[in-house]
Formats: sequence, structure tokens, C-alpha cells
Amino acid sequence: MRAISAGGDSWNPLVGEEGWPPNVIPSNEPTLGPASLGAEVAFFFIAGAAVVILALPWAIRSIINSRNWMPLIVMIGGLICSLEEAMLDVLGHLHWAPNLAPAYTNFGVTVPALIPLCYVAFLGLMSYFCYFVIRNGAKREHYFMLLAMGGILDAVMETIGINLGVYKYYGTQPFEFLNFPYWWAFINGASFVAVGQILAWGVPRLKGRQKWFLLMAPSYGMAGTYFTVGWIHLIAHNSSLPTWARWVAAALMMVEACFFMALLHYIGGRKADEPALAWTLPRMFAYVLVPGRKRDELWATMEREGGITIDREQKVRELAGV
Repeated sequence: MRAISAGGDSWNPLVGEEGWPPNVIPSNEPTLGPASLGAEVAFFFIAGAAVVILALPWAIRSIINSRNWMPLIVMIGGLICSLEEAMLDVLGHLHWAPNLAPAYTNFGVTVPALIPLCYVAFLGLMSYFCYFVIRNGAKREHYFMLLAMGGILDAVMETIGINLGVYKYYGTQPFEFLNFPYWWAFINGASFVAVGQILAWGVPRLKGRQKWFLLMAPSYGMAGTYFTVGWIHLIAHNSSLPTWARWVAAALMMVEACFFMALLHYIGGRKADEPALAWTLPRMFAYVLVPGRKRDELWATMEREGGITIDREQKVRELAGV
């Protein structure tokens, strides 16, 4: 590292040593040991592979039955978005176990092969669910529910991986519980909703092959969220600011994620006095977990309580953008 001379810049607390950011430990000096093969395989499925395997036949049926290419498009888009992982590992201070099967190396980080399908599951399929809720009419509270749903799923998945020894967040990590820093849940959850909002704007406007432009929606939504919402903490996280200031920055970023939900609602949500499906957070989880008949019953309940009726065939056509 090259130190700035004690000359004209010595008065400026924002100027320090050049080189690696002061809190970054290079990936070739991992702060955790090797992971077991069982832990790697288990987390591969927990992090997304199992969901993707189950979802792929649904995506294919959507094309055959209703000409809805969007599930497949967002799944491929999530795969492309996984190329952002190495950059985020550096900015967020994450080390992978040194013996994991590799996918690619960038930013001096070797990203393991278990990550791409994780992105397909979260930036693809979770974002598609956000789109589904928004396109069918989401009020402001529903945007916050989607933020919470994404954050909870992210926290559960990551807490398992961290405590299996597959990876580790090193150094000062504000709002950490069971080794998972919860500022990540806010920024990741906000990313999923942002992608859903991009899809909700683009699907009805893009026709035919134009919908393939939305292949980049996961990448745009995630990168856009990280560098418009997350910058508050990421800059402090990689600076020489004292620890208390980094905690304050993380708290401000989490608040900003909530303001971001209000902004997305203002852009594409339903007003408080308009009818909408009566979603609750438990119902969001239930909708993606229960089988078809139970799901139909849940949908009918939400229609009745929300004072709205959505034609099923029209719903399918709108989600397909045809």
C-alpha cells in the first residue's frame, strides 16, 4: 500500500492509504478453513438448486400452455446476474471456503459453482413472484411484505450456509445474528422487489421477441439497488471510518431500503383506497408452498377480502404479456 504524504492532504480525514480498501482481506488469505463435501452438496441444494429443479418443468409448461416465456427468461437472467457475485464479495467482505468447486474468478475472488443456481432461485424466481404480486395490484404494504419475504428467505438460506462453514462474512459486520449480517437481508430483499418492478413495467409494454430484453432485468435490478440504496453502507464499509460510523451507515442503508419500497410503490403500485388482493406475509409464503387446490382457495379468500375479482384467464394472459 502507498501512503499519502503528510503534505497538503493531511488535513482531510477522507484521504488515507492507497491500495486495497482498508477493511478488505484478499481471497487468497481466507478467514475460514475448508468445507466438508457434505456441507458443500447440502448448501448447493439449499441455496437454490432444489428450487430450480422443481421450477424448470413449470417454466416449460408456462411456454407450452400459455405462451408465457417470462419464467424461463427471468431464470436465465438470474444466471447471468450471478456474474455480479465476485464484486459483491469484495465490497461486502465475504470469503468462501478455499476448497469449493469453482465457477469463475473475477475481482480476485473465485466464486463457487453452487452460486449460479442460487441467483436463478432468488434473482429469477423470487423476483418473478414479486412481479406476480405487483402485476395483480400491490398496495404499499404489499411492497414491504415482499421486502420482508425476500429478506427472510435470504437470511434463512445464508445462515445455514455460513454455519455449515461454506462461507463467512469477515471483519466488522453490523446487525449480525447467528453469524449473518442482517443489512444484507435488506439490500437483497430490496433487489428482488426492484427486479419485480422492472418486469411489471416491461412485460405489458414489450411484445413478442422484445420480451427478451428483460433478460437483463435481474442484473439491472440488483446492481441498481446495490448502488442506489446500498452505497450508503458499502462506501463506509470499505473506508477508514470508525466502527460506530459504519454501524450508523448500515442503519441508514436499511432505512433507505424501506424508502425505496415506498418509491417503487409510487411508481407502479395500487393506491390505498383501490381494491386489491388481501395479501399478508404468511399468505405470500403459503401461496408458493401449498398445492394447486389449496392455492386456488387462498386466491378466492384474498379476492373476497380485498373486494376484487380477477379473471383467471385474463390473469394468465397479463402475466404472459399477450
